[in-house]
Amino acid sequence: MSDSIHKPPRLALALAYASLLVRRPGLVLLVIAALFAVCLWGTTKLTINSNQLDLIDQGLPEVKEVKRIIDMIGGSGHLMLALRGDDEATLKKVADDLGAQLLADKQNVRSVTWKLPVEFIQQNMALFIKTEDLVEGKRRIMAFLKDQIRRANPFFIEIQKTEPVKLEMTDLLNKYGSVGKKSIRDDYNISNDKKMIMMLIKPMWDSNELGKSRAYIDELRQKLAAYSTQPGSGGVKLVEDYELMGNKQTVAYGFTGSYKTAVDDSYAIEESLQPVTLLAFAAIFIITIFAFRKWVPTLIVASGTVVGTIITMGFTYVTVGELNMITSILGGLLMGFGIDYGIHFIFRTRLELGQGKRYDQAIRDAVVNAGRPALVAAVVTSGSFFVLMVSEFRGFSQFGFLAGCGTFIIGVLLFAWSPALLSIAGRINPELPRKLIGEMKPPALNSKSGQELRVPKPGLVLGISTVVVLALCACAINWTNDEIPLDRPTTLWERIKGGVRFNYNSRALIPEGQPSVRLQDEITKRFNISADPIAVYSKTLEEAKAIYEELTQHPDKYNTVDQVVSIYTFVPPPETAAANAKILQEWKEELKDIDVNALPPETQDKAALFMKMLEAKPFDVHGVPANYREQFVHLPETKPENHGYLTFIYPAVDLWDGKKMLDFADQTSSIPTPEIKDASGKVIAPAQIHRAAGAAPLFARLARIVLADGKLAVFLVTLWILFMHFLDFRSVSLALASVIPLTVGLAMMLGIMSLADIHLNFMNIIILPILLGFGVSHGLYLLHRFLEGTSPMVALRSVGAAVASSTLTTAAGFAALLVASHNGLKSMGLVACIGLITTLIVSFTVLAAVMQVMWDRRANQRAANASGAPSAPSNGKSDTPEHAA
Repeated sequence: MSDSIHKPPRLALALAYASLLVRRPGLVLLVIAALFAVCLWGTTKLTINSNQLDLIDQGLPEVKEVKRIIDMIGGSGHLMLALRGDDEATLKKVADDLGAQLLADKQNVRSVTWKLPVEFIQQNMALFIKTEDLVEGKRRIMAFLKDQIRRANPFFIEIQKTEPVKLEMTDLLNKYGSVGKKSIRDDYNISNDKKMIMMLIKPMWDSNELGKSRAYIDELRQKLAAYSTQPGSGGVKLVEDYELMGNKQTVAYGFTGSYKTAVDDSYAIEESLQPVTLLAFAAIFIITIFAFRKWVPTLIVASGTVVGTIITMGFTYVTVGELNMITSILGGLLMGFGIDYGIHFIFRTRLELGQGKRYDQAIRDAVVNAGRPALVAAVVTSGSFFVLMVSEFRGFSQFGFLAGCGTFIIGVLLFAWSPALLSIAGRINPELPRKLIGEMKPPALNSKSGQELRVPKPGLVLGISTVVVLALCACAINWTNDEIPLDRPTTLWERIKGGVRFNYNSRALIPEGQPSVRLQDEITKRFNISADPIAVYSKTLEEAKAIYEELTQHPDKYNTVDQVVSIYTFVPPPETAAANAKILQEWKEELKDIDVNALPPETQDKAALFMKMLEAKPFDVHGVPANYREQFVHLPETKPENHGYLTFIYPAVDLWDGKKMLDFADQTSSIPTPEIKDASGKVIAPAQIHRAAGAAPLFARLARIVLADGKLAVFLVTLWILFMHFLDFRSVSLALASVIPLTVGLAMMLGIMSLADIHLNFMNIIILPILLGFGVSHGLYLLHRFLEGTSPMVALRSVGAAVASSTLTTAAGFAALLVASHNGLKSMGLVACIGLITTLIVSFTVLAAVMQVMWDRRANQRAANASGAPSAPSNGKSDTPEHAA
């Protein structure tokens, strides 16, 4: 370091700051303590907003439509309570008792559906079926009735015995046995095997309000557990079990539906992080003690990181006011990243003390020499987080803002906290800092034989590393158009051909065997329905009819749609109804002379219902009973501008499969209807495009945001890193050299992921820009030490330990995610660990070899100049150290 009086402005500023820390450590610590106290108060006031809808841009059409649905019917989807048992009577009684209790809870429950009278549908079913099927049914029934009456005659005698005519109606009953996903054979929402009843609960809030949903489910569990003690329960116990088949005395129950799965998905992350955070902190603590060989440096950097994290949380309270489900993990992440700055300062201070300097001079030089690369690293890392602020997803944009500010805050604070504490110790005893943190003797410049220590065979290292990197990069590229399967282990050749793949299946992210998902799969099989439906809004009945006809009359266009349920589902097609009514009247005439009492007793009850069915008359939408109609109409408290009707769409595909979910959302996001005119020719509704609303369209939009933001963030972070490194080094070659660990390390990471059959997904793709931001520190610290005039080997030996320690502490934080129950977090931890380790290896091999080549080039240039040989023209910029070692 030059002793010139005329110092560059940046160096003068750094010296002034370092001098302040040494001369006024008490004042610095007092300011930090005051700031900490205020921010600690702010941290206690922080709350977590669990409403996921608030995290998405409120101007998006998907969000606007969902809000309209929420206003119309109180929420998107249901909380499903499934009752399982092998005794039908017990199931129905328990369902009736629970239904009455739930409806009485006006504070939490808007509505409960567990049964719907089917008498109306049964009596009018003949108007819905195809005319040719009605004719065929009539033929079978008439043959059966005539045979029954003939055989019931007391004078019936057969000379040659014949078999009675059997009434085979199974095929027609299966074909027309349900309307709108509701069986017409039973009032209850009961499965065909009579072993499960499904209760659809509509809470007083939307499924995005996770905190309310979680609290209500816990409250409901307590009520269900106390059911057996209530009068009239018959001692039947309710047990939450997702495998048990109940009986007359025990009914198993479980929760699923959009309300429950949303809670499980979000809180699974939070619950996974609780043990992970403790494990990560313990691992970081152990690594720092092992690196420093002393516990005091560990306490200094760990305490400073905690203080910086608390200050960041206070800053969050002032600027944002609350946390969300994404930013709630901010504290643990910042502690893993932030501690690196303290590690680098302590290591540099030990190096300065090892040169025999007084404590104050050593602290001052450590702040100046380690501060510049630390500042650049903090700015680059913060900027990498700030890039996420361009995201349409508020969860990511807020996370980027807070993580960027927090990284910078902790970096600055550790370069104030640590020097101030050591300066206070030095005031007490000038030798105390040396005793507390130790010292590091300057690495030897030459070997015992007197030769300069150097990176061995740098050319060979670069050649081998180039081959390895190119081979791994080739493995990361997709070389085939064939679809590589994701649902089974792939062969090595398939992995090489397929490259790094993106797994769209959301099931791969959730905890293994999540009960609500298993129950949802069971309901799908038992009831032949998929997930909660999505809904399409229409202002008028005419628009609702047009939407229903568009969706039902073009099955090829909407091949991801399983069934459409509308108020018009319960209205028979006019032409069919008229034709069938005529047949029914003719049939009634044929049967008027038949005496029902003449039929066998077991047939008489069915005959009575059958005679009622013959009375069916065509009706329009206004003839639909109120208990059917109210499922599709707005609530009384709905805002006037949202009055209207809903058409529900059930998916035919597994929405856990991201690709299929995107296809389903695309098909239902553009539903055209023609211009509608009344009888006089007046236009009552223009031609328009309708959009479905619900969880699937929202998640589809969010998935696209994540994919787009991941790519954009990587691009912007790359530009930011290159710009900042060029600004720091003022040399293209040095800037490119400093990002070697980052670029080569990430390329190797992608190749390793391909070979190990590790896929990118909707969660770990966000790790990529974070790794880019953190990975720059390796090259920065090594090159800055190199540019102080040391040889590459000396640079490695002096700051290599700090680089390795800081990387390993961060890797330990991410490695702790590997024990999380949430598979998405596991994938984030695994990808991060691979990326961090590969960048560290590249720093100590490829970058070291590049620095040795640069060092040798400089040495050759000096030798050539000394011998008088002509040298290459200078461009005024140097990519080598300005001072010899």
